[in-house]
Amino acid sequence: MRTRPIAASLLGLLAASCHDSPSGPADPCVLRDCDVREADCHEHVAAVLACIRGAEHPLPAIEVLTASEYAEKHPPAPPRTPEEQKQFEQLVRAYVLLGWLAPDWTEPTTPAAIEAPYFSYDFETGTVTIIADGSQPQSELYSLLYVLGLAARDSESDIHGLSLAEAVTFDSKRALASLYAGEATLYADLAWIGDSDYEATASRLSYLNVMNAVREQLADVAVPWGAALSGFTFYFGANYVLGRYLDGGPEAVTAAYDDALASTAHALGGDVDIDAAFSAIDTALPEPPPGFTYLVQDSYGPVLLQMHRVRRDGVASTAFAEQNLAREWVGDRLVIAASDTDERVAVVWQIAGPGGEIAETIVLADDDDTLAAFESLFPAP
Repeated sequence: MRTRPIAASLLGLLAASCHDSPSGPADPCVLRDCDVREADCHEHVAAVLACIRGAEHPLPAIEVLTASEYAEKHPPAPPRTPEEQKQFEQLVRAYVLLGWLAPDWTEPTTPAAIEAPYFSYDFETGTVTIIADGSQPQSELYSLLYVLGLAARDSESDIHGLSLAEAVTFDSKRALASLYAGEATLYADLAWIGDSDYEATASRLSYLNVMNAVREQLADVAVPWGAALSGFTFYFGANYVLGRYLDGGPEAVTAAYDDALASTAHALGGDVDIDAAFSAIDTALPEPPPGFTYLVQDSYGPVLLQMHRVRRDGVASTAFAEQNLAREWVGDRLVIAASDTDERVAVVWQIAGPGGEIAETIVLADDDDTLAAFESLFPAP
């Protein structure tokens, strides 16, 4: 599993103006400026993170590459087969129906070339990749904090193993990502502020303003769903982890990897109590109408349901609405069906009630006949 790469992104903006190299004798627990391409910088940043976490770990494997070296090691993926392209276009149509993509969305013709600064951590290989040229030293240093924070968590929790054994649905995978991205963001921010009294620093830290910016993305159909979900993962995740840290320090953050993996409801709700026990909808699906095939059957979770409701139904994009949804969340099943012969698609989204029963069914299609066929198969409860 490779993390979402970070470069000139939102990641450093929250605390970008806070960092200042300390004067006087160097405190090993306070971040100082250094060149992220150098081994002593890697060791220093890891030591600062160890102070915050209260635990020291060996450095992961770190490769420092130029953009051209990276491109040579990672050639573009082969083009999709005709069948893969057809399924991709059908999924896009389904996402448009859900409001996750704008009707005029088009896929970029060529992927963006990797340029400095670029940092990533690969949970499968345990390797940090750094592409940096020193032109943006503050962004580079913050990014190094972030990826080494991911590596430290991986050394304790085996994120790849968790993703295979525990995070088995789309929703739970995003819950796991919100934990590790949120934790790495929080610890990077604590280090960046430059005060070794991390508990006091955390008590002054707030993500509310940047979360409001993310809410605007969740509500804006012009923002593709992946980009909006990425903002949620970083900053709603960081807000949730901050609450755990304030409650019980790094140990409480670590405990979240045991009790907050089931759903993004935890990150969506922040500090609200989740009333219901999570329960997947696992009743047998009816046979699809003739000529249709199920492409997707998965739990997508409350964040994407909130995005759908805001973009399609006009529900308010507010903390109150999010917390209500999170508090009552039990589970869901999103089914996407596609025609075997043409472009038609249908979406069926079943939302679980307090006892795990189907309490709400959303049916969407891009033509009336398909809509009627799936509404008959999946009647409203």
